[in-house]
Amino acid sequence: MQRTFVRIMSVIGVCLLAVGACRDLAISEVLYDPSSWLGILFQEGWPLLLKLLLALSFALLADRKHKFCYGAMLLCCLLFANDVRRLTHASVFSVAIIMGFTFSLLVCAGVSRWLSPWQKERLRPYLQFYLQLFFTVLLLTSALKLVWGRVRYRQMEEVSQFCVWYLPCGVQGTSFPSGHTSSFAATVLVVLSLRFPRLRSHARLIGAAVAGSILLMMLSRVIMGAHFVSDTAAGMLIALGCWRFYDRRWEKWFYDHA
Repeated sequence: MQRTFVRIMSVIGVCLLAVGACRDLAISEVLYDPSSWLGILFQEGWPLLLKLLLALSFALLADRKHKFCYGAMLLCCLLFANDVRRLTHASVFSVAIIMGFTFSLLVCAGVSRWLSPWQKERLRPYLQFYLQLFFTVLLLTSALKLVWGRVRYRQMEEVSQFCVWYLPCGVQGTSFPSGHTSSFAATVLVVLSLRFPRLRSHARLIGAAVAGSILLMMLSRVIMGAHFVSDTAAGMLIALGCWRFYDRRWEKWFYDHA
């Protein structure tokens, strides 16, 4: 199932890169709609959910041997609170910051308290797997953004600023590749690595849901003018490649501890 999924998504990604090489600008001109509810939902909602997921992951991993996870959890909670402040257009020192930070802490504490020690131990390798995957994808995506310097469609003031994806642009831009797409894909792809019998019995349905959600994220970024089609395809392929790499590394560990 996983091999078939990787092949299908790889073909889609490569085809979109090929299409983007010729039609990136034209596609963005047709789809651009910054008032789209789909685009706004993914653009504003995903960063909030991501920081909450990261905070929760560190909270569940934190113990006496891994005290640094407490600090990482608090940092993610602060980042979550800052996003809440930004969305509410509040000042740096505001109720929004306090409420956002408190809410994220309560979620982490509540879930951590609700899960039994056995359940936490069972989730630990998956959380470690996810964090390794996520930060690898984050580093690769960030590095490519700095090297490529591609301007976003919504930031273009004239057509001459546009450049093709397969050549570094050398301008001050962060369009290539899509960070929203790569981070989202890295997160949902972890679902395909879960070795739970109930999930594996619905592998095809889950695979279709994962693929569909990634494609929706890609579409939303083009609609918002934040990225071109090729940017989202590259982000997806980065996450897909990293996920497959780590999934193979962890496969033996999961098998030995099944």
